[in-house]
Amino acid sequence: MNNETLWLIIFVGLTAAALFGQFIVMLVAYFTVRKTINNVQGEIGEIRSTVMPMLTRSKELLEKVAPKVESVAADVADMAQSAREQTAHIRYTADEVLARVYRQTSRVDHMVTNVVDGVEHASNVVANSVTRPVRQVSAMLAGAKAFLGVLATGRRRDRQADVITDQDMFV
Repeated sequence: MNNETLWLIIFVGLTAAALFGQFIVMLVAYFTVRKTINNVQGEIGEIRSTVMPMLTRSKELLEKVAPKVESVAADVADMAQSAREQTAHIRYTADEVLARVYRQTSRVDHMVTNVVDGVEHASNVVANSVTRPVRQVSAMLAGAKAFLGVLATGRRRDRQADVITDQDMFV
């Protein structure tokens, strides 16, 4: 046998051994992947058997609760609308009350001003009615005193002394 043929047989043998080794590795990988797929399918089946009843119950609960939630939402919207209307009514009423209070306050102020003016006028009239006769009587008494003083002493009192004392009092 020739050297080339020997090398060719060795090479074909090694290639066959390599292909056989690759076949074994691929076969092991196939069984491993198949086993993993079976395990994953089992886990998915368990998860599905656990989750599906919960999803079904959740769906049923949502179907039961949805009308109630819608009803509550509608009630809250109605309450908000009613609160807005009542607030507007209260605001209108408060504005009206404040306007009335302002009008009444102005009216009372006008009445009090008129009363105070009337009292002031009346007090001025009374003061003038009382003080005018008192001044007249006082002037008459002063004149009578001066007349009697002149009759008693025969001379008039010195007015220059009165003027000097009045000037001393001036501030």
